[in-house]
Amino acid sequence: MLLYFMRHADAGDSNVWRGEDAARPLTVKGRMQAREAASGLAHLRPPIQAVISSPYSRAYETAVIVAKELGLPVQSADELTPGFDLARLDRALALRPSLDILLLVGHEPDLSHLIVQLARPHGEHAPDVTMKKGSCCLVLTPSTLPGGASAAELAGVCEISWIRTWRELADLRENTDPLT
Repeated sequence: MLLYFMRHADAGDSNVWRGEDAARPLTVKGRMQAREAASGLAHLRPPIQAVISSPYSRAYETAVIVAKELGLPVQSADELTPGFDLARLDRALALRPSLDILLLVGHEPDLSHLIVQLARPHGEHAPDVTMKKGSCCLVLTPSTLPGGASAAELAGVCEISWIRTWRELADLRENTDPLT
């Protein structure tokens, strides 16, 4: 299974926003970041099979921009709202057992914490993971685990393949080699 974790693009300063945090939208800059990232994500091979997003406006808007470029619908999942952890990942994956290549769009610091939990073997030093706005991380799950493995089974046995900023993702569109 290939799990792509993407942080929503720029939504401006949460301290300036007036209203419910869940409704805070992308800025003009954020929409541009999402479009640029999407243009690179469209070049990944094998291609992403599903886009699953937090229903919060900034994440969902990011997911819609990316999904449009990929020719996919967006599935909203409450599991990806702030507080996203191994248990919520388990529920999100259990609802989609037949999919092997997923893009999950969510929030910080949850994404970084979850990626570390998936990639850090028990007792070892935690990898340094910081998901910047509009960035994406590819986490590889072991091929030895059966399909439908739980998030608890994935904890500590996955591998971080790469983390790329939205600018680095945009550069992928210039690459003619298939990427993962």
